[in-house]
Amino acid sequence: MKILKYLLLLLLVVLVAGAIYVATRPNDYDVARSKVINAPVESVFNNINEFKNWEAWGPWHDEDSTIVVTYNEQTSGVGANYSWTSKDGPGKMKTVAIVPNTSIQQEMQFGDYEPTDIYWTFEKVPEGTKVTWRMKSDDTAFIFKLFAAIGGGMDKMLGDMEEKGLNNIEREVLADLEKNPPGKFRLGDVSQHDQEAKQFIGYFQKTSTDAAMQEMTQLFMQYMPKAGQYAAVNALENYVPSSLYMKWDEETKEAEFYIGLMVNSTEALPKSDGMVTTPMPAGTVVKISKFGAYGVGDMEAHGKIAEFMAKNKLVQAGPVWELYVNDPANVKPEDIQTDIYYAVKAAE
Repeated sequence: MKILKYLLLLLLVVLVAGAIYVATRPNDYDVARSKVINAPVESVFNNINEFKNWEAWGPWHDEDSTIVVTYNEQTSGVGANYSWTSKDGPGKMKTVAIVPNTSIQQEMQFGDYEPTDIYWTFEKVPEGTKVTWRMKSDDTAFIFKLFAAIGGGMDKMLGDMEEKGLNNIEREVLADLEKNPPGKFRLGDVSQHDQEAKQFIGYFQKTSTDAAMQEMTQLFMQYMPKAGQYAAVNALENYVPSSLYMKWDEETKEAEFYIGLMVNSTEALPKSDGMVTTPMPAGTVVKISKFGAYGVGDMEAHGKIAEFMAKNKLVQAGPVWELYVNDPANVKPEDIQTDIYYAVKAAE
């Protein structure tokens, strides 16, 4: 019995000593790892900016099969967020700041513990893109310090995870580039026809013609789902997701446009806060279909329309609009269809 008491006492001493050791570990940490990926900075940035991609490369998914992810309405850009549950408890992540193709700042929180700051930086280098993943906290909970002590310290525990994640990101980005090389698109023929009257309803935007593609993407990801909700709530039929461009001035760098829905009807539409209805009168239009990722091949498409108008002695007589014909989630990137329209008339 004395031996058992001594063993129990020794175990208690070890536990107390261990607890003291863990408690005296620093409350802060700042762990970062970098990797150079042979890919354009836009490809690496866009992959990480979209939370739905994280399941493909997040190393925690390989280690814990009980993780169940729930996505909210917005999954990329500032304000994007998602949450998860697992055998180790719940957690959530959100994006709080972005500099397109340069940096992303996020917050990750487990349960009710203090959030961890996540920083991503992207740098163009001769070999491609240098991406750095950094995790930082100034108030580390005891339980996390315990896990770190068992795992060899914060730098090793988090650093190993970052290295594995960066390797997985490289795999995913390169695989996507192989399937969808940058700049891959195709254009249909330009056609001219008469259009019946219809109407557009959407959210007004004012920005610069020099706005980065990522900024434009964020606007569409913010307002297009709202337009979709409007259609669902009002049981709207016979419409196509669209954008209507009222001004695009390369000299003044001013751009004014709407994000919303083109409705093939002239019947009065239900009103909604923040949405503006624009009549689209009957008239002559020219159209071209572009197939490829959004933002790729747009200049070439508009250039082809300009050539057609010059050849056929037509001039612009109204706005320009785009119809997003199919759902990019249901087709290959090279088959995403955007129909571009110009209202035109005969040149005087």
